[in-house]
Amino acid sequence: MKINHLEEARSVLDQIIAWRRWFHQNPESSTLEFRTTEKIRSELEKLSIPFIAASETGTVGVIRGNLPGPAVALRADIDALEITENTGLPYASETPGLMHACGHDLHTATLLGAAKILKKYENELNGTVYLIFQPAEEIGKGAGILLESGALSDTDVFFGIHNTPDLDPGVISLSPGCVSAGANTLKIRLDGKSGHAAHPDKTIDAIAAGVSVVEGLQHFVSRELDPTRPAVISVCKFHAGTRDNIIAAHAEISGTVRVTDNASREQVKEAVHRIVQNIAAAHRVKASIDCEYVTPIVYNDESVYSIAHKAAAKITGATIVPEPLSMGTEDFGDYSRIAPSFYARIGVGKGSPLHSDTYLPEESSFPYFTALFTSFVETYQEQVK
Repeated sequence: MKINHLEEARSVLDQIIAWRRWFHQNPESSTLEFRTTEKIRSELEKLSIPFIAASETGTVGVIRGNLPGPAVALRADIDALEITENTGLPYASETPGLMHACGHDLHTATLLGAAKILKKYENELNGTVYLIFQPAEEIGKGAGILLESGALSDTDVFFGIHNTPDLDPGVISLSPGCVSAGANTLKIRLDGKSGHAAHPDKTIDAIAAGVSVVEGLQHFVSRELDPTRPAVISVCKFHAGTRDNIIAAHAEISGTVRVTDNASREQVKEAVHRIVQNIAAAHRVKASIDCEYVTPIVYNDESVYSIAHKAAAKITGATIVPEPLSMGTEDFGDYSRIAPSFYARIGVGKGSPLHSDTYLPEESSFPYFTALFTSFVETYQEQVK
């Protein structure tokens, strides 16, 4: 398969934009992407691409070339976020409280664009292409759901792309090694004894204990973790108390843990339990703690890096830059359990950040996603026969 990938992608840009605007208008929460999935499967049928219903809202399109070769899986995520949109777009979200603020709508549309092109050239393909339309990325469960279905068991390599508003359109970001942190939960409940604010000696103050817990966790990050191995503990919610003159009996603290290697993951988990339990004992409160695995570390396979770089270099006018480590988390790393995987980023214009209510990628960036998907298939199948 020898094609001009960017030219082919631009030839279907109007369709990609139409798809993306439809998905943008119809966002759905993680695991509830029913209309989205119905639309994806309908479009695959129109393209005469068979698909596997890998779960209720997970779909794997299948394009089999006429020549033997490896199986390449391309992945797009399809779920939205619980955010009220504030873009003022004529195609803004029509679902109150939900928005495609992470660009999963453009991931889905550009992979459909790649599907259309790959179907056109299927007779020249060496092997199989799986088109993964994955639900529930935002809660870290979708990749595991699709792997458990068995639909991808013979895959030789997984390739995914995420958009980034940190780069201009046409800038492709690639690096080997760790590119995205893994996450653990952080949920803590402290139980003390309530009482009148005028008589703190007769109470066990859950708020005072909670404040010490938050401070203790930050002290751990700065003084116990190896500073050359990035990790983050962020407390994002602290709920306690009922009114101004009652000392709180209960406090709930939650947030997230981000790590870039598995040794740090275990160290953080041990420390969270140790610090919270010791502070709780000092304050005479009881503590319950949840600091469990949520998402894997995304590690770009060293052996696939040269192929991804060569694929990006084929795209006319694209600029290739190193991919910085992100402390954001992503379940794409789960796919590496069964085959090497690689995750790239592409610029969509330097606008509002991801997960913002004004997030708006530039449509001129869309062909680069589709082109990199198709170029990766071509390049991988040429090099691994």
